[in-house]
Amino acid sequence: MKIWIKLLIGMVLGILLAVILPGKQNAAIHLFNISEILINIGIYVVFPLVFFSAIMGIYELRMEKRVFRVYGRMLAFLVLSTILLALVGVLTAVIFRPRIPILTITATPPQIPGLLETLYSIFPRNLFSVLVGDGNLLLPLLILAFIFGANLTFDRISTRPVVSLCDSLSRIFYHISSLAVELFAVAFIAITASNVVRIFLVDNLALYSELILILGIDAAVVILGIYPGLLYLLDRSRNPYKLLYAGLAPALTGFVTGNQYLPLSMIIKHGKENLGIPRKVGSAVYPFFAIFGRAGTALVASVSFYLILNSLLPAPDITFVKVLYVFGFSILVSFVLGSVPGLGTYVAVTLLCYQFDRFWPTFGLLNHYKILEPVKFLLVSFGILMDVMTSHFVAYLISLKERLVSVKDVRDFI
Repeated sequence: MKIWIKLLIGMVLGILLAVILPGKQNAAIHLFNISEILINIGIYVVFPLVFFSAIMGIYELRMEKRVFRVYGRMLAFLVLSTILLALVGVLTAVIFRPRIPILTITATPPQIPGLLETLYSIFPRNLFSVLVGDGNLLLPLLILAFIFGANLTFDRISTRPVVSLCDSLSRIFYHISSLAVELFAVAFIAITASNVVRIFLVDNLALYSELILILGIDAAVVILGIYPGLLYLLDRSRNPYKLLYAGLAPALTGFVTGNQYLPLSMIIKHGKENLGIPRKVGSAVYPFFAIFGRAGTALVASVSFYLILNSLLPAPDITFVKVLYVFGFSILVSFVLGSVPGLGTYVAVTLLCYQFDRFWPTFGLLNHYKILEPVKFLLVSFGILMDVMTSHFVAYLISLKERLVSVKDVRDFI
């Protein structure tokens, strides 16, 4: 059975479980704890898989003299995709002008490491401490892998045993990860049930219906319209929706779990097995986009912040400069969310409110991000859904440009 079908069955069972469970308040606590444990299990093998695959990826790219081409294209696609999706978010927000009554909600501000704290974690005094992080920051591990892999080419004879070891470990962790991917549908039942119960418990959910509808429209336009259209223009030899189908399981995983790192195992396996995306490309694009490539998060943040802005300010006060602020800062903020894999969109909106209050303190937006507290997990899910599909499309485009893709027939997709 195909993996996306297993996940879909798990989702349906999770929804049914959430509907029939009595005592939703108590059930929510237990289901949340269970789902967090299952998400941790899902991420369990991601970091060593990314580490050893990235070492081998940069080594192979250096041997083939493709490093600057692959990473240059990756950075270009990252910036362009973020600008594109942030623009889509701003345009839809300006067109639909969503509003919500101003609510008084008590919430703890989300925490995000500062610049110095992040730099300390990337370059600690003891290099080995990077290998025993808390699982919230992938960047230090990725930088170490890059440095390590880049230095395996100075003497091929002396480094050959290390290359063989890293290659073996990469393949071993890929095998372990593949097993976790095959079995993750079981975890999907509890994770879906937890999310559905949380939706049931949201007070005044109808107040957020306009925002959720706009985000649903944006996701459909981006995933079913913009990306396939761009793929068709760049590669007319293949049906773009076939490529969309190849990434269905990672997209479902990102949307349901609301975690940026968990879909990495899924997308690495699906990229390789369905589209033939090689390790040398996937090991660069997928983790790099999980850290910095938050195009979908930028879109959701721009729409969500405009909702707050439009709800607090009269229309004449929302000038072009303020709309430009929403667009520009949504892009900039999306690049610094690598340390919050499960709260990206909510943290982005928080930072947008703080910065807006610094420029225009008379409007008092400082604490109004709390309006979105009840549905923050839904906002995060929409953002990660588009983030995952963005990295899926970019990995394919780079592999296509490098003439490395080997797309299977649809019936052979996993």
